[in-house]
Amino acid sequence: TYEAPSKLLESTQTGVADGMARRGRRGGGFGWIVGLIIFLGLLWIGYWYAAQYTANRALARIAAGPVHGRTVGCSGATLGGFPFRLDLHCDRGTYAEANDRIAASLGGLSATAPLYWPGYAESIIDAPLLVNAPGLGLALTTSWTSGTANVTAGLGGLKGAGASFLNLDAENADPTGRLPLKSVTADAASGSIEPAGGGDYTVMGSTQALQVVSATHGNLPVIDGSARVTLVGVGSSLGSDPARTLRDWLRAGGKANIERARLAIGGAILGANGTLSLSKEGRLNGSILLRFNSIDALADLVETLRPGTRDKYSIAFAGLNAMSAPVQTPDGPARQTTLRLTDGLIWLGVIPLPIDPIPPIGL
Repeated sequence: TYEAPSKLLESTQTGVADGMARRGRRGGGFGWIVGLIIFLGLLWIGYWYAAQYTANRALARIAAGPVHGRTVGCSGATLGGFPFRLDLHCDRGTYAEANDRIAASLGGLSATAPLYWPGYAESIIDAPLLVNAPGLGLALTTSWTSGTANVTAGLGGLKGAGASFLNLDAENADPTGRLPLKSVTADAASGSIEPAGGGDYTVMGSTQALQVVSATHGNLPVIDGSARVTLVGVGSSLGSDPARTLRDWLRAGGKANIERARLAIGGAILGANGTLSLSKEGRLNGSILLRFNSIDALADLVETLRPGTRDKYSIAFAGLNAMSAPVQTPDGPARQTTLRLTDGLIWLGVIPLPIDPIPPIGL
């Protein structure tokens, strides 16, 4: 088809103009992307420096004096980790409570808080840990080959925490107080408390080859154990004073669901699950499903821990064995029965066990 030269030229010019416009639009879009990336980068840099400034202010505040009656120190503190983390290193950490109730020092601490995970921090803990608590008769020197810890916090205070140690070794130079311990060793030990939703908290702990040497009973049997317990209705957080939060929860009749517990000690293997609560007087109430591998092993264990009690509680042991049923467990054949607690008194069915009630827990 014949087309006039003038129309052909006009068509060509229009095509070129359209192409240039499309390239301009593409170039403009690319420029916006580059600009956005630069803006976000500058915003992140500002975020990091703001976090560093806040951390510096917090360290200065802690070093300035007691907070809630507690003094915390971090000598040789340095902050780094740009651009994605906030890293804190302390050459030596210290802690003290009012009236010299407790004083502690730590060999060193290296903590990391990812800025993309606000409120979370994990750390490597350097030995030794020195703890002096004259009221409890503790003058501990503790070491380990590997120690780690983590915390989660929010605007309301502490949300959760955990720690884990390998080859733990603690020596007590003053085993004369309320806790007459001479030494504690373990191949591994760990513990944590984490939110479980709805104001509940899950507490977990485990130990391997735990050896306790008592000033009054000598070497106690080696312990392997683990437990998972849900604390019901603690609250939305543990607050700025977790010990007080948990103490107030207990005083209000705190309820604990024992999801699983296992203890292997001195030839006895015990397992339990159930629910416990505390009365205003500090006495235990609830129901426990108890499993034990052998009534003789259980009686031997009680005798080891409290010499003279095997004969004293022989009727209770016989009743416990008679009212139990055989079951299979991961540790092999065992016997199982239900125990009820009413203000510290232990019941087997409708019969109270002929043993001393569990004394009140002082809070």
